[in-house]
Amino acid sequence: MANRRSVLRMCLGMCTCTVCASFDFGFGGRPVRAGQQTDVRGRGYDLHFIGAQRDTVMNGKVAALLDLRPLAKTSHLYGIGPIEQLRGEVTIANSRPALARVGPDGKVHVEDGFEAGVPFFVWAEVPAWQIVTLPPHIQSHGDLEKFIPDAAALAGLDIQKPLPFLLRGNTNFIEFHVLNRRGDQPHDAKMHKKIQTVFELDGAKAVMVGFYSPNLRGVFTPMESTIHIHFQTSDNSVSGHVQKLSINENVTLAFPSA
Repeated sequence: MANRRSVLRMCLGMCTCTVCASFDFGFGGRPVRAGQQTDVRGRGYDLHFIGAQRDTVMNGKVAALLDLRPLAKTSHLYGIGPIEQLRGEVTIANSRPALARVGPDGKVHVEDGFEAGVPFFVWAEVPAWQIVTLPPHIQSHGDLEKFIPDAAALAGLDIQKPLPFLLRGNTNFIEFHVLNRRGDQPHDAKMHKKIQTVFELDGAKAVMVGFYSPNLRGVFTPMESTIHIHFQTSDNSVSGHVQKLSINENVTLAFPSA
């Protein structure tokens, strides 16, 4: 008979079984309970996460696991995730919150406040950042995903641990979505695609808050990616989950600095 450890090992990847709905393998192969907060101490940052994207998307766990209001007094705070019931997106950049929702007019409306709960969330306290030069060939979301682990390692970070990163500057193009679930019908992966309202933004000055982990796909990064990025425009009037990205030489990358 297989023990719990072997069953969990079999559930790696895009599994929807009941065991993997409750547990996710974390960095270092340690199982992480999706409903409990996990804390990670990194070089120059403290990172925390709760819930799991896989639980929300595939198993319909859309209720809040975390109330954001206690975080309002936290300095140097960066965080991303969906609003409870999947009725919007949360982005926090240097303790400035953006609660993005789709209004009745079909446009993005951003509230500068912490009055929301989240079904899964990742956040970090980063007092200082070190700038990394982006090579000219790094221009897209996919380019960044390949570049970040090598760049983070050169910056002295342990890339087996989850870590935050920032992008700042004038972007050429951002394709992003804001979750816009209506009603209380059961939620699953098929429904999740339907509730994503997609927007495009050209030539925006923005800060993009990102998190990287090679071992936590489906927890706080998408199941098909090692990075998860949200953004705020400089005036905090537009925000959301980044799907596609075109950046230029004016955009800088930053990692935590000890």
